[in-house]
Amino acid sequence: MYVASLLFSCQLIPAGIRKAISAWRLDRHDAPFGTLFRFHHAPWYYLLTGADFKAGEKPDMVRVSAIVEVGKEPILYVGGLDDFFFAADGQLDRIVLQQVVRRPLSSDKPAAVSHCGNAEEAESGRFYPIDGDYLVIRYSDVKTLNVQFIKLTSSPMTTEA
Repeated sequence: MYVASLLFSCQLIPAGIRKAISAWRLDRHDAPFGTLFRFHHAPWYYLLTGADFKAGEKPDMVRVSAIVEVGKEPILYVGGLDDFFFAADGQLDRIVLQQVVRRPLSSDKPAAVSHCGNAEEAESGRFYPIDGDYLVIRYSDVKTLNVQFIKLTSSPMTTEA
């Protein structure tokens, strides 16, 4: 019974402490004991979740733009971050995006803009939607990664008199 209680406590106590640290946001970089509670081997966690934002400023959505070389041509993928996974060594392994669009970077050339007539038409026609619910990108294939935090604002309700 003693050994079983030790094994159970070894699983329960650290998980409870980690949950409390995250819930009370004690691991933020500007928290009073942030350097003590921060998990220094998890920089991707803090970047991709927006965990360093203050409670009222935490983003509602994280949008990712990644350049991946496909067939020796750089392709830009843009979508909402759904999930991410780490390798055994703690490095980012893959990211999962949803509502993804893509375009080759060669579409940035001025000839592509002049071909469409104006910049607005070129902007709307440059990206191609990807069929499917999720796109999984291995981080080892990513050349550059852009992370954008999006905060949704609620519009005031209008009432008719």
